Amino acid sequence: MALTPQQYAFFESFGYLVLPGLLTDDIDWMTEEHRAIFERKGMVHDGTKRSQIVPFIDQSERLCTLLDHPKVLEVLKPLLGDDFNYVGGDGNYYSGDTAWHSDGGHRVGLYAKFHLYLDPLTRDTGCIRMIPGSHLFGEWRDHVEKVRRSNEVLGISGRDVPCVAVENEPGDVVIFNHNIYHAAFGGGPARRHFDLNVARRAKTEAEIRELDNYLKRDNRPRYYPRAHSVHSDIMRETASPARMRHLEQVIERERTILTG
Repeated sequence: MALTPQQYAFFESFGYLVLPGLLTDDIDWMTEEHRAIFERKGMVHDGTKRSQIVPFIDQSERLCTLLDHPKVLEVLKPLLGDDFNYVGGDGNYYSGDTAWHSDGGHRVGLYAKFHLYLDPLTRDTGCIRMIPGSHLFGEWRDHVEKVRRSNEVLGISGRDVPCVAVENEPGDVVIFNHNIYHAAFGGGPARRHFDLNVARRAKTEAEIRELDNYLKRDNRPRYYPRAHSVHSDIMRETASPARMRHLEQVIERERTILTG
């Protein structure tokens, strides 16, 4: 499916886009790869806390091909450009609630998450919730940031914050701007998930500085490994020329950062 102008405008205005059934035909093998990666890593999820592997699709040669998948590219290219960057991702077994937060504070460039749950989820069983428009900086976002301390500042629990609950079936995809505030409440102890972090290719000096800051080991989110790269060797060694286009700027910038 190709994105419509209306879908593009929705993403720009509200910071997220829901694509029902985009990868339904692939859900069985993706679910099996998710299970196999955790097994190969020797990680047993006991349900008491989140279990996470980073990077994730990079651990499986077959999952790496999502960056070659026509349906994935038909969505990401209109939003981020034909030469978008792949900047890693994570795979999880989620447990319990996820408090309100954003995944970034990018004032230049566009960083987004291609997000899949492998289980059916509703508002009351842990689906992702979004605050539309909270990706946009300004007075509005300054107010939205209060949801981090909703009980203290707003007098309501996190689950009562006004939002859109994006209920899903396996195979549905949600794409959202890293800056948007999102959360999940009421979920069970083993919600299966993985994502791809993607970004517009950095063109200006300011965008290159932002990308470098994202890639620097000391600036990465706490769950990212301290290895020199956000990609695995498998991702790069199995890349077609077309896929390499989405890796090459990250490779070049990581090399520059590493050599100083």
